[in-house]
This record gives sequence, C-alpha cells and structure tokens, in this order.
Amino acid sequence: MTDNMIPARRSQLPFYKTIPLFIEGKENEYILYKPAGITIQDMRVEENRLPHALFIRRGDKMRGIQETQEAFNLQLMSYMKTAEPARIKETVVSIVEETLSEPRSGSLEGIAGTLDILISDYAKESRIVTHLLSISSSDYSTIIHSINVMAFALGFAFHCKLNYSETKALGLSALLHDTGKTKIPPDILKAPRKLTDEEFQVIQRHSIIGYNILKECRFTDPSICLAALEHHEKLDGSGYPEGKKNLHFFSQVIAIIDCYEALTNDDRLYRSSMPPIKALDILKNDVEKGKFDKNIFKDFAYSLVRDH
Repeated sequence: MTDNMIPARRSQLPFYKTIPLFIEGKENEYILYKPAGITIQDMRVEENRLPHALFIRRGDKMRGIQETQEAFNLQLMSYMKTAEPARIKETVVSIVEETLSEPRSGSLEGIAGTLDILISDYAKESRIVTHLLSISSSDYSTIIHSINVMAFALGFAFHCKLNYSETKALGLSALLHDTGKTKIPPDILKAPRKLTDEEFQVIQRHSIIGYNILKECRFTDPSICLAALEHHEKLDGSGYPEGKKNLHFFSQVIAIIDCYEALTNDDRLYRSSMPPIKALDILKNDVEKGKFDKNIFKDFAYSLVRDH
C-alpha cells in the first residue's frame, strides 16, 4: 500500500459521491473502481458483490466522513418528519460512530448539523428527545452513553428555556464530552470488571485528551472544550483531572447528567443499573456534600418529569 492510499471504511462506501474509489492492482498500483460524481448505488453494485477491499486517497478521508455525516443527516431529517424514534436513534448512533472514527477538526464540527435537526421546534413538540432515551441498545458503548447524555442535556435545556445557541452548545458539549475515550485502549475502556488503580489513571486521562482534541476544532463556544475537560470535576475540588472548583455552567450540568446516565443505564458485570429515584438520591447526597450545584440538580430532576 502506498502512503497516499488508505482502506475505505465499509460503512461509508454508500455515501461517497465526490470521492473516487480504487482497487489494488499489481506492484502497488491502484485501479479506479468508482469515479467521482457518482455513488456505489448509481453503479448498481450490490453490497455483497463489492470487492473485498476498496481504497481512497488519504487526502479524501475527511471529506468522506463529511459526506457520510451529510447523508445521515438527510436520513435523520426524514425520520424526524415521520416520527420514527427507533430509526432516529439508530441514525444518530451511526452519525456519532462515523464522526468519532476520526475525532479531529473537520469531522467534529460537522456534527453540529445533527444538533440543528435535534433541537428544531418539531423535536420539542414531538418529544423526540424523550423517545431517544426510551430506546436502549444491546451494545452499550461510549457512543450510546454520549447520545443519552446529549438527550438528557437537551431535555434540561428545553426545561430551562435556554435560547437556541445555548441549547446547541450544551447539546454539543454533552455529545462530545467523552471524545477523549476514543484514544483510551479498548481493553481498559471495556474491561468487564473494576479497574485497577493504574487503569483508572489511564481512564482519567480522557478528560485532558478530549479537551486537547476539541480545542483544535473550529467551535466558537469554548464551553464545548471545557465540558470535555471539566465533566469529572466537583465543586468541592474532589474531582479530576485538576481538582478545579470554579467550573463552567455547562460542565456542571453535564457532570450531573453523566453520573445519572451511568447509574441508570450502564449495566456492568460488577454493578447493575439502578432505578432513577435511587440514582437521584445518590446525586442529592453529593449535592449536600458540596460536589454538585443545588439549583442545577433541581432543574435536572424537574426536567426528567417535564412532560408528565
């Protein structure tokens, strides 16, 4: 394989239009398989009849992710109009998965379009965000966790009547708060047991890693980067990675939601998920200890029942 050519992601192949695809020939030569300007579907090639390996130019990698995001966003808009929650969540999962396959400037900003769709007036009226949380996944992952945290954060924003730009920034902050985990070894990230002290120190690095990734992006709102850095900090200074006490408002919101989502949805072999009321009791206890803000916690609790 030459330095200029890289394997194409199978999941992105149907969405490449401006990007040519190549097959590998003899002696490191690459032969054009699909020219720019058409898609695989345009060529009427069935997925199971595609070549075993297809390649793209390295310089086309980021555009490939962006084309995939754009295509999934069009699907998302369609499912929003027909109110299909299961397909909406499936599509959002696909968008986030493809975005985090290359978490850097150019791909991470592209997901802002997804938030525009999810915080539309229609989303508020149809309770789509609430429905997203009711659809579970058999493959719980950082991606599912991040989407759930985003949905809770948008519910919080709607309850508190934040304006459009604030709601979008909070949603992006929530969706991207664990970006740094994409750089944590999978055997530690998915360990089906309690982590050792050394492994937990590795996990803790995800806050700084995520911050460093996001600060290189072209986000105009600094809260998106700060949430990645501060979402494990506590107001009493007992959190990590820096033991900070003066925290951004969005960071405090996501810190509470992050804990709540993990307690109620994150089934692990060494700890079962718990009912919402018990999780809220645990968080309330942390509020009383000075770890979380009382008013933010109260607004979050009310946001959980805002539609009842």
